[in-house]
Amino acid sequence: MKNLKLFITLAFVLPLIPLQANAQKKVLLKYNVKQGEKYVSHITANQDIDMEAQGQTITMNQIITTDVSTVISEVTHKEIKTTNMVERLTMKQTMFGQVFNYDSSDSTTFASGRGKQISNAMGNIIKKPYGITMDHLGNISSYDLSALLKDNNKISGNIKSGSNYVIFPDHKVKAGDSWVADIKPMKTDNMKIHMKYTLKKLSGKKATIALEGTITARKIEGQTINLSGTLSGEAVVNKKTGWTMSTNLTQDIKMKIEKNGMEIPMNISSTITSTTEKK
Repeated sequence: MKNLKLFITLAFVLPLIPLQANAQKKVLLKYNVKQGEKYVSHITANQDIDMEAQGQTITMNQIITTDVSTVISEVTHKEIKTTNMVERLTMKQTMFGQVFNYDSSDSTTFASGRGKQISNAMGNIIKKPYGITMDHLGNISSYDLSALLKDNNKISGNIKSGSNYVIFPDHKVKAGDSWVADIKPMKTDNMKIHMKYTLKKLSGKKATIALEGTITARKIEGQTINLSGTLSGEAVVNKKTGWTMSTNLTQDIKMKIEKNGMEIPMNISSTITSTTEKK
């Protein structure tokens, strides 16, 4: 009987030991990549947009997909340089019951009309390289946007604000630990992003990180804009390389744009997902 009780006790207790040990395990998360490595990301943003203009309410849905390639061009003990490129961009807009489609890889979608206008703007970023330099924790120090700045500063600004690198702490963390980071995507503007990261769990080669953030801006590209928003979701990163493997975010933004002496209120609700593969 004693042996049976011992067996039952061990049967319940022993499986808990590695779980408890794993829960207390601390890891140092950082970017540990090698020169020449290539990553390809597929990003989908599904946005519902409501705006008021001249007493009329306009509702629009748009789904934008972006394929981005990233090559690790240089690695030193202080920083990592990457060369990035938007390989393909698609857009599906639905407004007033009408559907508009744009695909940078299909010339029939931008031969004329609105498609041609979008192509003229997007042509400045499709298959044009831009560089990002960051440290091994993910803090971005500089951008090389010379290939994009020639014709469209606004598009290049969107590239900067669209970076989704997780910023890691400078110390080891365990499941349940949180840390914060303040990000200023565009040095010439006053947009600010405050992020809180929480390590949810460690599993095999993956670390799952919860994301919470607030976004504020008063002026972008010289235009007055009162913007405030929130974002939440999670990212799954490779523990060894630090590279983001997938993200799932919800984002809500309210803003008022001043144009020709008028204020245009706008609400944007978005779900953003991404997956990344090493090639």
